[in-house]
Amino acid sequence: MPKMVILPKMVLALGGYIRETVFPYTDVEGLKPFPYRNIIVGNPLNESVKIEVPVYDEDWIEKHKQLGLIIVTVNEDDDFVGLFKKVKYMVSKE
Repeated sequence: MPKMVILPKMVLALGGYIRETVFPYTDVEGLKPFPYRNIIVGNPLNESVKIEVPVYDEDWIEKHKQLGLIIVTVNEDDDFVGLFKKVKYMVSKE
């Protein structure tokens, strides 16, 4: 699986790295749509962290939280810019 490096104190939005379940994949048994429009990832650590991309399922979220990253999911009706600024603030404070 491809990897991406998040540098220390960096914040990224992974909207382009989410593998959405759309046609022709809707008929595949056991494959459900990814419930979030975007994921914001912040690295509050003082070292770089490799993350797996693209994001395929919700297990990705918990797995990367365990690495010490800040993960915020974004739904369709959420204020993306506000959430992004919130994560930037959280990263800067740690």
